[in-house]
Amino acid sequence: MSIQFGSSRFVFAPISWEPEVLAKLETHHIVGWSANATQRTQFGARMKQFLDAQAGCEVLVLHGRGILDLEGFCGQLERLIPTERLARSVDGAHGVASILRSSSESVHGASVRQRFFLWHDADVLLRSDPVLFESLVEVIAGVSAELEFGGDGNLLLQRGLYLGGRSLADYARNPESRFHSWEPDGPGVPFWSLVSGEDRPCTALCSIDTLLRD
Repeated sequence: MSIQFGSSRFVFAPISWEPEVLAKLETHHIVGWSANATQRTQFGARMKQFLDAQAGCEVLVLHGRGILDLEGFCGQLERLIPTERLARSVDGAHGVASILRSSSESVHGASVRQRFFLWHDADVLLRSDPVLFESLVEVIAGVSAELEFGGDGNLLLQRGLYLGGRSLADYARNPESRFHSWEPDGPGVPFWSLVSGEDRPCTALCSIDTLLRD
């Protein structure tokens, strides 16, 4: 069995692909795709189970079929990360970016060191509102890079794991998509590059069918 992330190929035993995906998440966001909805669900369930078992790890599940607009996204996010106020905006003092910067504690009081957004059916929003989808992908990647590379030393590794069908894979293959590039900011340096020091976000494309194949 083998799994292909971009141009790199990883070969491993049939029961050990979850650690390989976790290792990739240390440096990349991941887009997992399959035309088979059952395969996508199985992949997501197994990854959540595996990540939940890791020390200092927080898995926040977003149900994409209920995310058709910003209200749908924020309505789920504010139920996952405690906040007094979440404005229905991507940026701003109380927008999505601000809540993504907040730290969490586990049920045992220990600090969360890794936070993963597991976004099922992410292609639903990509089809219904591609501009908003791009903005949310960018803010997740941007805040993640800011916390990891431009922060004050209180490291929180934050990654997005996006699941969807062929349209999501096609979007992820585009080098100009927000999975691989920041939104241009006129003649200046893109905002997220400025605050994080990173030239671009790093995202790997994963074939779920290949991964789950017997």
